[in-house]
Amino acid sequence: MKSKIISMEQAAEWVKDGSSLGLGGWIFNSQPMALVRALVRHCAKELTLVPSPGSMAPDLLIGAGRVRKTFCVFISFEQYGLAPHFRRAAENGTIEVTDIDGPGFAGGLRASMGDLPWIPIPDLGTDLPRHAPEQYRPLPTGPGERRLIATMAIKPDVCFIHAQQADELGNVQFLGSPFFDVMLAQASRKVVVSVDRIVSTETIRRSNHLTKLPSALVDAVVHVPFGAHPTASHGVYEADDAQLRAYVKASTKADAFVRWLDNYVHTPTSHAAYLDCMSGAEMSALAVN
Repeated sequence: MKSKIISMEQAAEWVKDGSSLGLGGWIFNSQPMALVRALVRHCAKELTLVPSPGSMAPDLLIGAGRVRKTFCVFISFEQYGLAPHFRRAAENGTIEVTDIDGPGFAGGLRASMGDLPWIPIPDLGTDLPRHAPEQYRPLPTGPGERRLIATMAIKPDVCFIHAQQADELGNVQFLGSPFFDVMLAQASRKVVVSVDRIVSTETIRRSNHLTKLPSALVDAVVHVPFGAHPTASHGVYEADDAQLRAYVKASTKADAFVRWLDNYVHTPTSHAAYLDCMSGAEMSALAVN
């Protein structure tokens, strides 16, 4: 079997103008940040984002002007406030926002996994079919039957996921929760996974219960230590609160955000150069012992 390891730059080239892009992780955990920074430099535009409930990864792509539309459960910086670029773009109408809920998102992925146009989910009384009729449709039910709605299939052209380790054949292991990542991978046409470390296939076999994405579901692996920074990677490093706060602060003004992009995205054209922007003591403090 051939190695599936490629570079960040090669991964970014898989995303073309107008592509739909899935983003894995959860809020401040396992956001595929190194891949997203490479994609901003690649300059693909008019993207449709399909993010799991996230924070910096989708917000950065929106702030960099790469996004036309998003299917959104929520994008938030939680204790640091609302996602600045997502909120601004949604309010001024520069991106199209399709609001979906967790069951609608999961159901849409399941429909794609089963090669179905839609899948039924319980109607819990949501008004989302009124606000997002292209994603939700009412289904007929008989007297006394549980009310159902259909959620349309969600099938990203490419998805970016971050996990802790993989072998060069593309067997990917998560040391914590995979969140929606496994479903997102199964629903997407192409799957790119960044990992903090490459391990031997023998290591994968010794702990095969950690393999949530076998090689058959993975198209490419990118080796980027601290590839989720400044978000966390379970069991490897914690979220960088200082860098998250700095991003939110810089995003409040256009000129400050341009400087932030130059400092952390455009000027460090490699992941090694990005890590050089951080102090060694700072990065060591994030490591999980």
